[in-house]
Amino acid sequence: MNRYSACKFPANIQKNESGFTLLEVLIAIGITAMIGLGSWQILNSAIRASDHTEEKLEELKALQKTMLIISRDLQQVIPRSIRDEYGDYQPAVKTNSTFYKLELSRVGWRNPLGDPRSNLQRVAYELNQGELIRHYWTVLDRSQDSESVHRVLLKDVEEFSLRFMNSSSGWLDEWPPTSDGDNEEESVDPRIKENRIPKAVKITLKLKQFGTVSRLYDLVSYLSSQEFVESNSDNNGNANGNSTTNDGENTVSGGG
Repeated sequence: MNRYSACKFPANIQKNESGFTLLEVLIAIGITAMIGLGSWQILNSAIRASDHTEEKLEELKALQKTMLIISRDLQQVIPRSIRDEYGDYQPAVKTNSTFYKLELSRVGWRNPLGDPRSNLQRVAYELNQGELIRHYWTVLDRSQDSESVHRVLLKDVEEFSLRFMNSSSGWLDEWPPTSDGDNEEESVDPRIKENRIPKAVKITLKLKQFGTVSRLYDLVSYLSSQEFVESNSDNNGNANGNSTTNDGENTVSGGG
């Protein structure tokens, strides 16, 4: 008898074992890689779209904030001329400046800390290398060492233009008017020319992101300085007192 004839192998070893071939493994890896690549592209596109949307929202927010600041400045304009660093009078609203597109005097400067200062403020807007910058001074009548406090309101500004409506409802490109086309009445106010403000202001911003944006603001009217005498009324409704005009002449007298 052959000595190996008595040897018997287990039944499970004798059967053929099943598994994946190398080609099947490579195909599975390729399919998984394609799914992963597609998922990454979708996620990357979503992230970029979210970042782009966030950037546009920030730009829109900056534009809305800028228009709000400009609106507050223009709607609180007052006819108050100032003296510059050289002691010369400057109009309450001014455009023909060397550095600034617009200068104005406004009221309503809040003072929550109670600092010893006025609630009036001198404001200027500058366009420098595509940046719209707002300046303000802590005093109205400046000295030679007065410096402005500034902040950048908006970027990528291609153009910042203004137009002004005079008392005749005509539009001008500069203020105050260079000619006497705007009719002036006789007044005792020596600073009426510097204190004169327009009836309305149109602001146009040309932006790289949003194109052309325009806003129209109506301003307060300037009342030249006048003298008034307080009058009292008796029970019969008769006015006892005099009203005084700009020339100082009594025009209305009452009482018997």
